[in-house]
Amino acid sequence: MKKNSKKKSTNKKKIDEVKEKEIIEEDSDEEVEEEKIDTKKNKPKKNKKKINIKPIYVVICVLVIVVIVETILLINGKLSAIPTNSNGEDTLVSFNDGTSYTVNEIWDETKKNYGLTVLLERIDKKVLEDKYKDKLSEADEYVKNTENSLKANYVDKNGNYDEDTLLSILQQYGYNSLDEYLNTVRTNYLENLAAQDYAKTLITDDEIQDYYDNKVYNNIDAVHILVKPASDSTDDLTTAENKAKEIIDAIKKDIDSGTSAKDAFAKYKDDFSVTYEDLGSFNYNDMEEAFSKAAYALKTDEYTTEPVKTSYGYHIILKTGEEEKAALSDKKDEIVTTLAKDKVSDDSTVKINAMVNLRNEYGLRWNDSDLENAYDRYINYQINQAKSSSSTSSN
Repeated sequence: MKKNSKKKSTNKKKIDEVKEKEIIEEDSDEEVEEEKIDTKKNKPKKNKKKINIKPIYVVICVLVIVVIVETILLINGKLSAIPTNSNGEDTLVSFNDGTSYTVNEIWDETKKNYGLTVLLERIDKKVLEDKYKDKLSEADEYVKNTENSLKANYVDKNGNYDEDTLLSILQQYGYNSLDEYLNTVRTNYLENLAAQDYAKTLITDDEIQDYYDNKVYNNIDAVHILVKPASDSTDDLTTAENKAKEIIDAIKKDIDSGTSAKDAFAKYKDDFSVTYEDLGSFNYNDMEEAFSKAAYALKTDEYTTEPVKTSYGYHIILKTGEEEKAALSDKKDEIVTTLAKDKVSDDSTVKINAMVNLRNEYGLRWNDSDLENAYDRYINYQINQAKSSSSTSSN
């Protein structure tokens, strides 16, 4: 039987994990691990609620202070009279004891702690939107679907969109608005495209050949008779299995008496105690593993002499035809795409290196040594964390 796809939708469902919705915030002294929005809790725990202020807002606040000071002075015609220290640097604030904080000091401190995060957000937005400008409408549609899904799942007792509840959940993970979260979703979508494109460059010919030889199947044709157990109890399962064995014995007798295998199976079309079905053409990956393994092991016009158990019940399978396997040249693009997705999924460093590669492709140059050093440390940290995470997962 072909696999059924099940859709789970509930008002208690939380933020869908979008192929990689990650938040990475860097501090010069500590790194914050990636967090994903919990999709299993419907209401936030008020006693644990916390709002993370993202680095960009710290930078904005500093810049706003500078602008306000300069604006006031400009209005009063005293812009040229901004106080300076003994080194001639503009000071933002000063004290009676002579202590002062200069614009340069605040910038140097800010850039070390938060400047890289802010810059990378702008850099990645630029390169991703240019690289995948033909995919932007696709990304926007994905974002819109995500928004609709969130609003459909976060509702009050009357079934109306509950903005406050959704916002409270988002705030626990550092987002101050739905729009801010959706911007991250959009960026992640484009980053995944970059990761898959980069991963394709890592695929070797040997990997392609191995996948083709072992995981690309030709289509086959088959019919089957299914005996469904009345329940999952041991007695009902045994009863169904024994009935399947009886049918196999009856089919064997018909074939021994000169009836074709196909006609012997067809006798069960009108037997409502079982299910007879002509499956037509299908591929190995279309069926449950046990069913496909048994069906593909048969030669044309052969049938299974033992019942094949799946989640549906017990099957007797007759292979009625087989198609020629597609040529490697016809399947290569599909294989590369599949292998690339597997690499991105299995190796977290691929996405990191993909973005490094894309930035380099666009000629990124650092004109500030402090930021350049911070960037190198940041990338090394990300890669080490990704490797550590992959190693832990594999164990």
